[in-house]
Amino acid sequence: MIDFQQTVRGWRLKKLRRDRRELAMRPRLGQETSFRPLCVLGIALWLGLIIGLAELVLTRVQKPLTDPSPGLFRMNRHIMWTIPTVNLVVFGFCGLVAALMLRARPRLGVRVAVGPLVFLATLTLLLSCRWLHVLACLVLAFLFAFRLTRRIESGLPAFRRLVRRTLPAMAGLVAAVIGLSLGGQIPGVRQAAAPTPAVSAGGQDAPGPNVLLVVLDTVRADHLSLHGYRRDTSPNLSRLARRGITFKQARSTAPWTLPSHASMMTGRWPHELSTGINHPLDGTHETLAEYLAANGYATAGFVGNATYCGIETGLGRGFAHFEDHELSVADILWTSALGQRILLQGMFRPERRTGGTPNDYHRKDAAQIRRDMLAWVEGQKGRPFFAFLNLYDAHDPYMPPTGFDRHFGLRPRSAADMSILERWFIHDKKKLTPEEIQSVLDAYDDGIAYLDEQLGELVDDLDWLGLLASTLVIVTADHGEHLGEHQLYGHASSLYDAEIHVPLLILLPDEAHAGQVVTAQVSLRDLAATVADVTGLGGSPFPGRSLARHWAADASPQPEPSLSEVDAPVMSAPNQGRSPVFRGPMKAVAAGKHVYVRNGDGQEELFDVEADPMQSRNLAGLPQVQSILDQIRTDLDRLLQAEAPVGPRSRQD
Repeated sequence: MIDFQQTVRGWRLKKLRRDRRELAMRPRLGQETSFRPLCVLGIALWLGLIIGLAELVLTRVQKPLTDPSPGLFRMNRHIMWTIPTVNLVVFGFCGLVAALMLRARPRLGVRVAVGPLVFLATLTLLLSCRWLHVLACLVLAFLFAFRLTRRIESGLPAFRRLVRRTLPAMAGLVAAVIGLSLGGQIPGVRQAAAPTPAVSAGGQDAPGPNVLLVVLDTVRADHLSLHGYRRDTSPNLSRLARRGITFKQARSTAPWTLPSHASMMTGRWPHELSTGINHPLDGTHETLAEYLAANGYATAGFVGNATYCGIETGLGRGFAHFEDHELSVADILWTSALGQRILLQGMFRPERRTGGTPNDYHRKDAAQIRRDMLAWVEGQKGRPFFAFLNLYDAHDPYMPPTGFDRHFGLRPRSAADMSILERWFIHDKKKLTPEEIQSVLDAYDDGIAYLDEQLGELVDDLDWLGLLASTLVIVTADHGEHLGEHQLYGHASSLYDAEIHVPLLILLPDEAHAGQVVTAQVSLRDLAATVADVTGLGGSPFPGRSLARHWAADASPQPEPSLSEVDAPVMSAPNQGRSPVFRGPMKAVAAGKHVYVRNGDGQEELFDVEADPMQSRNLAGLPQVQSILDQIRTDLDRLLQAEAPVGPRSRQD
C-alpha cells in the first residue's frame, strides 16, 4: 500500500513539474511575437539551405563508398546547383503554406507549423542514402522528426536565434556554390570542354567544308532497309545513299557507347584509350573537335545519351558548345533524392505512357536535338562548323516519342504492353512469350524508323538553308543490338556482328561520288582521319587511314583487318549472366569475309560472314581454315601492339 501511494505521489510530482514547465513557457511564447508566419518561413528557408548542401555532400561522399572506381558519376552534371535549388524551392513552398496556415489559425503552434518541415528535412537526408528503402526512410523520418520537434519546441528562443544569426551566412554559401557551379561540372571529374579558338593558326576562318557527324545510338546495320532488311525502316537513309557513299561492311571498334565514340573521335583503338565502365576519356590523345577547333571551326555537340556520351565522359573535349543533360522541370527535380524518390514517383506509370514520351527516361528525342542543332548552326552566320549529334531513340526502352504514328506490328496500347518495353532490360527473356519478344523487336524497328524520319528532315533543313552542298555528312552508329541471336539481348555482351556491324553513309560536299557503294570491310576508327583528309586542313594527328581510298577514281585499296574489343561486362541484367564477355576480355578481327573472335577464356571462333551472316557455324576447328586462323592471329597480335592506355583500365567483377 505504501509503495502504491509513493508511485502515485511520484506521478503527481512529474505532472506538476511538466505543468510548471508549460506555464513557464507560455509567457515566453507570447513574447515571441515574430514567431508566426514570417518566423516559420525563415525556418523553412534555413532548413532548405542546410538540407540542400547536406544532400549535395552526401551525394558526393557516397560515390567512392558505393563505387570505389574514380571517374563517371553517370548523373546530371548540373547537380551542384540543381540539388540546392530544388531543396530551397520545396522547403520555401512548404514554409509558405505553413505561414499561411498560421496566419489563418494563429493557435496551431510550433508542432503543427514546424513539425512537418523537420519531417521533410529528415526524410530528404534519409532518401539521399539510396540504399535505404523509401518506406524505411518514411518511418525513420517520422520518429526522428517527432523527437526533434519536441526539442525545438522546448528551446524555441535559442533555435530562433540560431536561425536568425546563421540564415544570411547559409544563403551566401549556397549562392556561392550555385554561382560557381553554373556552367561547370561535378567535382572530381576531369573538365571535358576546352576553349576553342575563333580562327585557324593562319589567322583566317577554316577554309574546309562544314562537318556533320550523326551517330545513331544502338542501330545495327541489318535492321535497315538500306542494307536489305525486309521492313522499310530507313527510306530516308536510302534516299540519302543515292546522294552519297554507302559502306556495306562498316565495323564498330566496341559494342558499347563510350569506347566506340572515343575511338571515332580520336582514331585510336579502345585498348589505347582510358575509357571504361567508370573511366572517362582522358586528355592524352587529341580529339576531332579539338583538331577542327584549332583550325578555325565552330564546334558543338548535341547528345541524347547523356550517361555515356555526356560531357563528363570526356567526349565533350574540344566542343565550344555542348548540350547533354536536359534541364526541364522534371529533369531538375530528378536530380534530387526527394524529387526522384517521392515527388516524381508514379508520374510516368506505364498506363500513362501508351504512346511513349521522351521524358519517361529523361532523354531528349531526335526532334529536339535536330532543332537545337539547327538553331546553333544558324547562329554561326557562315562560319565553318563541326556538329556532332548522338541520337538515342533506338536504345532501350524502345519507345518512340509521342506523335510518331508509324508502327511495325501492333502498336503498344495497354499498361502490360508498355511494361514489357519499360522493364525490358531487367526482364528474364526466357519467361516471355514469342509474341512478347516480337512486340519488342517491332518497337526497336519503330525507333529506327523514327530516327530515319528525323534524319531525313535534318538533311532537308540543311538543304533548305543552303548548307548541304558545302557540308561533309557522316551517318553511322556506335554499335548494334542483340535481339535473340546466340540467345543474347541488348549490347556490350559480345563481339558478334549483331553488335559490331553498323551502318556508315558519307555524303561528300557537292554530292561527289554520289551513289557509290563500298563493299570492302572498314573500321569506324578511320573516321577522324577521313574528316582531316576531306577538309584538307593538313597536319592530321590521327592514326588510321582516310576512307577516301575507297572512293577515289583509281581506288584499289588493300584489305585491312579491323579490330573490335570489349574488356568488361557493362550490364548485369538477369539475361546477361551467361554473355561471352563474362568469361573475360574479348577481341575480334574482321579480315575480308572472315570474322575471328577470341574469348576471354581462350576459346576461338571463326565465321564466314558471307556464307553465314548470322554467325551460327564456328569454323575454328576445321583443318582447312588453319592457315586463315594463323594469319588472323598474326593480325590481332599486330593490332594489339599499339600503345597501351596511360590510365588504369576498368574492370567489373
